[in-house]
Amino acid sequence: MHRRTACLAAPLMAATAWQARAQPASRPARIAYVWMYSSGPSAPYPDAFSARMRELGWREGRDVVITHHDAKGDPAQLASIAQQLVREPVDVILATCTPEARAMRQVTTTIPIVMVATGDPVLAGLVESLARPGTNVTGISTMSLVLSSKRVALLREAFPAVRQATVLWNPQRADNQAEVTTMQAAATRVGMQMRSAQVRTVEELDTQLDAIGWDGTQALLTAGDNLVSSRRKAIVDRAAALRMPAIYEDRLLVEAGGLMSFGPDLRRTHARGADYVDRILKGAKPSELPIEQPTRFDLVVDLRVARAQKLDIPRSVLLQADEVLR
Repeated sequence: MHRRTACLAAPLMAATAWQARAQPASRPARIAYVWMYSSGPSAPYPDAFSARMRELGWREGRDVVITHHDAKGDPAQLASIAQQLVREPVDVILATCTPEARAMRQVTTTIPIVMVATGDPVLAGLVESLARPGTNVTGISTMSLVLSSKRVALLREAFPAVRQATVLWNPQRADNQAEVTTMQAAATRVGMQMRSAQVRTVEELDTQLDAIGWDGTQALLTAGDNLVSSRRKAIVDRAAALRMPAIYEDRLLVEAGGLMSFGPDLRRTHARGADYVDRILKGAKPSELPIEQPTRFDLVVDLRVARAQKLDIPRSVLLQADEVLR
């Protein structure tokens, strides 16, 4: 009798345990998307992340709640957001770039932080190594000094008459300095001068844009940063007004009316961030999740912009393009 009771009870207990695991959690997991400068509510990046989360089986409102926090370019506001997220607390912080990741890391060593488009996280002091972060920070690093050199080479190949170019960059990102130094060295090798234009605020960026065209600049480049992306329309409009060649690191600037871009598609990196969040919510430790770097880079050329600005793009460059907008 006892043996029969035990045999009957075992499947019942197993079924009950399976049902308990299959039940949704008592509350949805809380994910905080943090921006120093938001690209706006219609930006493609959060949409790409949310779409991938749905593919992975996470339903917003039931399984996860995603909140968005925009510091509007104010470091003090970013620090306040970080403290707020620790008090709540949230389950995972999605840091869009290096300043966001550093601000979050300063207030928590326990809440997982997933980077989706940071520069060099080792140089920024966020992790011990790419292979084994060793901290509560992991995710995707989009920085590649090879790409920085390649943009200069593409600019030179497309517009060999250019002798002086300007790169817009934010020195608040320590890893941007290495990128700019690499671009200047690449420019020197091909007989071109690369002017460094530091922009820490929207006001500084606008001042630098006003100077372009009066300072001998013949072409424009950018180093990756949310501040730069937040003013992408002003940047491409200034280049258009001066009929100035330009190559950017983010295709969003091409979509805003820019001429060319070369780099990883940040939609893909934000979507990939969802895979990290998925693994962490299922129990993985950020300290043991290797940091990834994109392996696919796209050269995008908009011939409509070239025609409007009366710029000729050589066939050799067009043959390298992954996408030509006509």
